[in-house]
Amino acid sequence: MNTTIIIVNHQHENSIVELISSIKKFPSFKKKNIIFIQNKKSIFIDNYLSQFDNIYLFNNDRIKGFSENVNYGIRKAIDLFNSEYFLLLNPDIIIKNDFLEEFIHQSEGNKKIGMIGPKLLNQDKSIQYSSRKFYTLIYIFWRMFRLSNIFSSKIEDDILMVSANREKIDRVDWITGAVMFFSKTFIKEVGFFDQDNFFMYGEDQDICLRAWKNNYEVIYNPNGICMHNYERRGSSLIISKYSLYQLKSTFKLFWKYKFNLKL
Repeated sequence: MNTTIIIVNHQHENSIVELISSIKKFPSFKKKNIIFIQNKKSIFIDNYLSQFDNIYLFNNDRIKGFSENVNYGIRKAIDLFNSEYFLLLNPDIIIKNDFLEEFIHQSEGNKKIGMIGPKLLNQDKSIQYSSRKFYTLIYIFWRMFRLSNIFSSKIEDDILMVSANREKIDRVDWITGAVMFFSKTFIKEVGFFDQDNFFMYGEDQDICLRAWKNNYEVIYNPNGICMHNYERRGSSLIISKYSLYQLKSTFKLFWKYKFNLKL
């Protein structure tokens, strides 16, 4: 099926080389068209990507939010290639196995699948908790004040599904936006990523909740494996613009759903 890879990059350079190199290793990935959106002008990125004839680079004239960039990428993929499927990849992802065809076949076999996410690993190969339960107000309070650093982390462990079987294909509440596979049909029925409410953070949980509310399933499939070399900047103990983005997005998410993120 006609699948386009979408990558939104802000200031990564070395990790982009690793990501593109990993894509080129696997048969089901290497010939796919890539929409690459550069949020902040980079001569290095311009020069590096110019060697690939299936990577279409779009340099923003201003810094845009993640959701707005993803929506632009989806529209470009439809306009240029009439894409049926999209694979959204963070710039700090490394593909570890050839899972794209399986995700396509899984979606083709069940038209009610809205989103699929793979198993994500940390650099030390430990599991990254990329499939989760929807947030609760208690969890937000717990996380905001970093209470897991003082008390038991059971509340956080429950949301992150720490005890879940990460080797089993399963329906989950939501998957993080580091890697998302979805269809054009899904976007047409559920809508694009919510760029009005979410500049950074929250958009992944929102679109997965909308999936379930529109009778689509969100699937965790560990047969796909990626390494995700990320920093939880929004969760840092130090107040930063990222933690403020996260706080703002979390408030907007709860406000949008009347403080009740339930199916």
